[in-house]
Amino acid sequence: MINRSKQNGIVKVQLTVWFLIFFFSCSGKLFAQGGKIAGSVFTAKNIPAENATVSLLRAKDSVLVKSALPGKDGFFEFEQIKPGFYLVGISHTGYKKFFSEKITLNEQYSTANLPPVELLPDLQAKQTATVEARKPFIERKADRLIVNVENSIVSTGSNLLSVLERSPGVVVTEESSISLRGKQGVVFMIDGKPTPLSGTDLINYLKSMPAAMADKIEIITNPSAKYDAAGNAGIINIKLKKDQRQGFNGSASVNFGQGVYFKPSANTNLNFRKKKWNLFGSYALSHPKGFTRFYINRRFFSAPGVTESVFDQTSFIKQPINSNNIKTGADFSAGKKTVIGVLFNANLVNSSRNGFTQSEITNPDGSIRYTSQTNNLHNGSSNNYFGNINLKHTIDSTGRELTADVDMGRYRSLSLQDFKNQYFDAAGNPDISDRLKTDQSGIITVKSIKADYLHPLKKNGKVEAGLKASLVKTDSDIQFFNVNGGTVVPDAARSNHFIYRENVNAAYVNMAREFKKMEVQAGLRMEHTVTRGKQVTTGQEFSRNYVLFFPSFAISRKLTEKHQLGITYSRRIDRPSYRQLNPFKIFVDPYTYVVGDPELRPVLSNSYELNHTFKNKYITTLSYLRSRAVITDIFTQDDVTRISYQSPANLNDFEQYNLAVNIPFGVKKWMNSNLVASVYRNNYRSPLQGGQLQNSFTAWDINLTNAFVLGKKGWTAELSGFYQSKNAWGLFMIKNLAQVSAGIQKVSKNKKSTYKLAASDVFSTNHIAVIVKYQNMDFHTDRTWDSQVLTFSLTHRFGKNTVARARQRNTGIEDEKRRAG
Repeated sequence: MINRSKQNGIVKVQLTVWFLIFFFSCSGKLFAQGGKIAGSVFTAKNIPAENATVSLLRAKDSVLVKSALPGKDGFFEFEQIKPGFYLVGISHTGYKKFFSEKITLNEQYSTANLPPVELLPDLQAKQTATVEARKPFIERKADRLIVNVENSIVSTGSNLLSVLERSPGVVVTEESSISLRGKQGVVFMIDGKPTPLSGTDLINYLKSMPAAMADKIEIITNPSAKYDAAGNAGIINIKLKKDQRQGFNGSASVNFGQGVYFKPSANTNLNFRKKKWNLFGSYALSHPKGFTRFYINRRFFSAPGVTESVFDQTSFIKQPINSNNIKTGADFSAGKKTVIGVLFNANLVNSSRNGFTQSEITNPDGSIRYTSQTNNLHNGSSNNYFGNINLKHTIDSTGRELTADVDMGRYRSLSLQDFKNQYFDAAGNPDISDRLKTDQSGIITVKSIKADYLHPLKKNGKVEAGLKASLVKTDSDIQFFNVNGGTVVPDAARSNHFIYRENVNAAYVNMAREFKKMEVQAGLRMEHTVTRGKQVTTGQEFSRNYVLFFPSFAISRKLTEKHQLGITYSRRIDRPSYRQLNPFKIFVDPYTYVVGDPELRPVLSNSYELNHTFKNKYITTLSYLRSRAVITDIFTQDDVTRISYQSPANLNDFEQYNLAVNIPFGVKKWMNSNLVASVYRNNYRSPLQGGQLQNSFTAWDINLTNAFVLGKKGWTAELSGFYQSKNAWGLFMIKNLAQVSAGIQKVSKNKKSTYKLAASDVFSTNHIAVIVKYQNMDFHTDRTWDSQVLTFSLTHRFGKNTVARARQRNTGIEDEKRRAG
């Protein structure tokens, strides 16, 4: 299906582009002129209420027709309104809601000008705002799961990776991949901008970002056609904090964590809003020191079922990280309807891994054949820079809107490794020794341009359409050196240089319509992909050119006042990451290495979901996903050399059935709880290594959070935990894991300072254990890390507290950035 001719692909792209150009040019004529309703709204002392929300409602049933935001002078208007009877409702934080008298529009009276509205303070709302604003750690919406990092006490002082590990269904495997209930192909975004990394690079990046920088994490299982088609498991979008207050304001925090090693961090956020300008920036630094302990047990066979030798390996690795994260930008209001913005992000990380590995090769009776010791010194750095220029133009008061983004990113990594291997005979006497050095460098450049158009239709409908083009180039160079005595000799057989280029052009149309008791959304996305890869050392080249279409739809119907039913479908693609395509051999120790495969094919998936909502808060979801040529890591073992290597591979079929529930509940007024649980079955089937892989298993997980209000003097507490049972993932079986965390918080009397004390993984139960039993492989691994940590945090807020809406910024790079590595 993906081996279509280049000519046919280009023709389809051109037809789609011409259709969208025609659509844009004609969009202004889709409906006739109608009536207009206008007015103005103020708070006390005749101050314009520019942050209020103005709603136009149908008079007979209060159904929302349109929404508007007042200008800086408090003026608002609704245009092109069809004849009928209406109400205007105005809401504003801290003020009582306002509703106008009934408004009539007809041929005789086509314009209605309301008298100025002065909002009255709502003293009761102000007193209860703090309690009502607090959200649970985990929320379940109809189309996504939301992890409210800002409201979690136990996330204090930790990093984003630790928060993700506590999120329902998320598993970090062997510090090299992140899966969602056994599904690979998760797209990671930061504020709608995908991170340009994958594998260990992505994990190190998430480790370097303090959790204090994040507001919430969204797990979107069935994205619409507006999003890139990549990501079979869905999208994980990390939203960073945005200060929304007028004038100059900000916050600063310091965190001191103590596990086996010390983990300090600090961050600050600054924001300045005045007239047409909004300037913002943040800086975070962290210097955590941690460790990883690996245990690996492998069996090697002389014949099927006959053990020839046993391999036991224990590794201990110290991992200090020094990271600096910088974010800065500005928005300028070029007029009442146009905003121009710029963004700049930088992530600078220096890390090291000081590891020691002890390996024993024994006979079946336990007697030692020989042993080896490996010292691995690793020094690495990564400098990641991302820039964005964005434009948002509101065409008229009906809601027609045009947005555009130009993005550029450059991500550079350097890595130096030094392996020293010493071998010993059965009696423990030194035998041979060898030494290996590597020098690895990688540069990824990402360029993207996109434009999106929003067009409201009659009867509560809208059409969205857009174009996008992205260019990616990766340049990876790895040099191996053998050290003989004091002489360093290049190893040309292992060294390599790999260059990869990719161009993806996309277009989409998405339509939505609201009826009396039903909402319908349907979309179609087209993506044209051209890729070229070259292994410079050997001269090997490969290329692909294909066009694919990705439909999606969602239907939601309100059955009764208490029951709502929804159905969604989407087709998605998971392209191999740049690291997975790289044919380099990266050695972990003398017996283990990792290698990529440039022949990997993209994965196509179809996802179906049925959800039911009861009383607008209890949600049950039944979903089914099927993937063709799913990419997963596999191991290959050589019983003679005792060397094993890990590589990505396409398996034939993957299916997942999933049943999930979200149950929020309260115990009186001082305790609120939220329970998220699911039961799912993963089923992998494929020919593999001369056999037939059949790995199926039914698993379950549960996540419970409890928030407590301790008296009336600003004291709160949190107790949370999760459990995930044994589950199947490709060739592997991942054993059960669990964690319990707790914390307590005190807010100062003036609400400007917050003190937190949190303990993570109280019972030290969070670890990853993997089992493989297939063909000639019989091994298991166990990984633990510095997860049991006690953290104290202090946050102080300063500046003005007048709230103003912050503009949401979504840039053009969505798939490209998460696949770098």
